[in-house]
Amino acid sequence: MKQIVKYLLFVIFLAAAAFAAANFNLLPPFGADPSKGAVRSKKPQGVSISKKPSSILTGLSGKVALDYSSTFNLTAAASDDLIMVWQLPDTTSPGEIDGGEGFQALSLRFLPGTSILAVGGMKSDYSGSVRFFDGATGNQTLEIDEPEPIQFLDPHPGGKYLLITGETYIKVIDVKDGNSVAILQKNNPAGRAYYYGNGQYLLQSDSLSLFDLNKRTLSEPLDTAAPLLFRKGQDGRTFAWLSAEGVSLITPAESGKKFYPLNTKGVTAFDIESNGKWGLFLPEAQKMVAIELSTGKVIKTVELTSPASDVTISSDGASAYLQYSSGAIGVYDIGYSNRLKSLRSGFKKLVGKIKSKREPVVKPEPN
Repeated sequence: MKQIVKYLLFVIFLAAAAFAAANFNLLPPFGADPSKGAVRSKKPQGVSISKKPSSILTGLSGKVALDYSSTFNLTAAASDDLIMVWQLPDTTSPGEIDGGEGFQALSLRFLPGTSILAVGGMKSDYSGSVRFFDGATGNQTLEIDEPEPIQFLDPHPGGKYLLITGETYIKVIDVKDGNSVAILQKNNPAGRAYYYGNGQYLLQSDSLSLFDLNKRTLSEPLDTAAPLLFRKGQDGRTFAWLSAEGVSLITPAESGKKFYPLNTKGVTAFDIESNGKWGLFLPEAQKMVAIELSTGKVIKTVELTSPASDVTISSDGASAYLQYSSGAIGVYDIGYSNRLKSLRSGFKKLVGKIKSKREPVVKPEPN
């Protein structure tokens, strides 16, 4: 019993330390402490990213569509007709959703502030479909047929509309009934459509052109040159794109675009954290590096055991999802909030075990 009490006290101490680090920034991930004035650090202090994944999500194969709901702590991923949902740190019993026979998922997104998961893809006859599921229960709530495969989805910040990208067209649909609100032609077959400016504008990733949905007019593009790679953050408000010269970035905190010179040769995937201080890059298949944008210096290098195809920073900034070529997903912790989650989960399980051991044995009733 004494050993159990000691262990409980140790777990509580670790949880308190992790909570303090996560909420009071005792260990800032980069740069100087802003409370001590504008002191510039000569070298980056490093961002807290785990060297190894805290979780490996398996069960899928090939190219995977991925999203995360910070409101419900749900991680969803899909390939072919299989959709899997996890509530980390528990990875033992993921929820599985059958997308439907002959359906191939190409994109999925949680609607903001809900557990509703929109999944876009194609059917066996090569027509398109958008299907809505409750990620918490797996129940399907709506299905919308489209004439061609749906390559990408982007929900409106308010959650009322969904922007869908087909092979030749872009459409805004009402998520309540699936009715079309607006239809536009794509600039390029490879382009994707995103909401921009709190949902007022439609952005095409291949040309960075902007279309004002209220005025139904074209606006000035974000950049004159087409990007090599484009990324909209899961927070819905951070936009970044790569050119041969570096990284261009628009964040919620900044009024305009910023450009950071950077050697982008060989980079196959990237994502930028919502404050715009640093980003994660895949310069080669088995290496992930964190780079401080203002200096261009590598502040963290993570060697990978398997080739990776994509990297995504979660909307709450607590995780980096690394997609391996095999279809598996590695979850790397950023900062300390995930460690606190794991401590809470472990503590809850431990208390449950102790309670079950201390419960009195029910004696059978005498005949």
